[in-house]
Amino acid sequence: MSGVDSSRKAWLNKIYLNLDNDHGGSPHHYKVDFSYDNLINQISVPDQIQVSLPESFRESIIRESGLYQYQVKNPLDLKPELRTERWQTLCDNLTNYSILPKSNKIKIVKLLSSLCFHQAVLQHVPITSEDEIANDSDSADLAFSRAMSNLLIHSDQYLPYDYKELEVIAKCAPVGRMVRIAAGLQILVQLAKVSKNLEGAEFWRSIITQEIELIMPYLSDFSAKLLMSIYYRAAVFIPLLKKDQKKVVIEMDLCQSYSESLSAETQEQQIIAYENLSIIGESRTKEAMWLKDFDLAEERARKLVNRNVLDPRYQLELGEILLKRGKLEEAAKVYHRTTRLGPPGTAIAWFMAGQCYQSLSELELACDCYLSCLDCDPLAISAVRRLSKISSFLGDVNLSSWCEIRLSQLEREKQVMADGGSNFSAYIPASSMQAA
Repeated sequence: MSGVDSSRKAWLNKIYLNLDNDHGGSPHHYKVDFSYDNLINQISVPDQIQVSLPESFRESIIRESGLYQYQVKNPLDLKPELRTERWQTLCDNLTNYSILPKSNKIKIVKLLSSLCFHQAVLQHVPITSEDEIANDSDSADLAFSRAMSNLLIHSDQYLPYDYKELEVIAKCAPVGRMVRIAAGLQILVQLAKVSKNLEGAEFWRSIITQEIELIMPYLSDFSAKLLMSIYYRAAVFIPLLKKDQKKVVIEMDLCQSYSESLSAETQEQQIIAYENLSIIGESRTKEAMWLKDFDLAEERARKLVNRNVLDPRYQLELGEILLKRGKLEEAAKVYHRTTRLGPPGTAIAWFMAGQCYQSLSELELACDCYLSCLDCDPLAISAVRRLSKISSFLGDVNLSSWCEIRLSQLEREKQVMADGGSNFSAYIPASSMQAA
């Protein structure tokens, strides 16, 4: 049986499969490490790495590496012979979960979430009443973890999400707790970005502003500046909705200024500050694209890629910009390079590389890319459509026949899934891909 080191993609992300991490990685890898250390050493950490990845991320690692023995929905379901010492420690804590104090439960749930076990979070954290949230900070924190996992599950499956869980936390959690602000910021972003609800977003911005004024005197310098940076990156969606270019630039300047002024004293703070600046770099790249300043967008995207060489999301961002600028050959190379990094976005990278090669009349290469896309994501209907169109030019009768059969199957599946909600593949520009 192949192990996690048999596949480079699995090796890069093996912390999600067995909790081992001997080579560092991107901030989201460190998030898992920090969550584990927090559970074991019982150390309270005021600041967190922001990125939250969906269940499909872990599933993609398994599918692309072929390590299906790790395909479980709960850490307890992993076979004992596959468990590392750290994984077994997590299992021991899960086995005793019901009798542990809430402070320990919070740490376990955060580790589950960082490992993308969001269904397991919902299983372990029941819906919390308003009274419990109002009278107990630990209950409010658990409720927030459940709400975020629920949001990620819905987003992952392209299902509408009801904000009521987050609203209860933002309104009822004890005053002066960061969880009120975290919940409110999520509501603000969802209302502005997803629902395009300007009035609702402005209302929540005013609420969050008041909450920040209350909590600010009690925060460390690092936590205060990080919070303000996060706040402005969320609040900027309001002038964005209003198409107020000047205000967007002003608020993003403030966001970046707070981030650049962070003075880290610990390794954890260094990584948190590093991640925050990278997230802002991504937002500023999107800002430049929105302003149609493509020179600036490309410049920012290249800087982002250079400081995050292992993060495929930023490679996809650069590829999109190069494609928009007509730099097809370089875009193809960037997308092709991205496929070696693994998820998230491997299938998208193969598909976009195929588009580039197809536009360059390199149909054999385009065909290979579309087939590789389907290896990563068998439901990638757009790839089948592209293959169907170019198969006749390639003179590949067998490929053309298969495309016809597969396209018919996928169209039927798409309709069935659309009737009941689905996670059916839909390829979207890299700029639209964001972790919650």
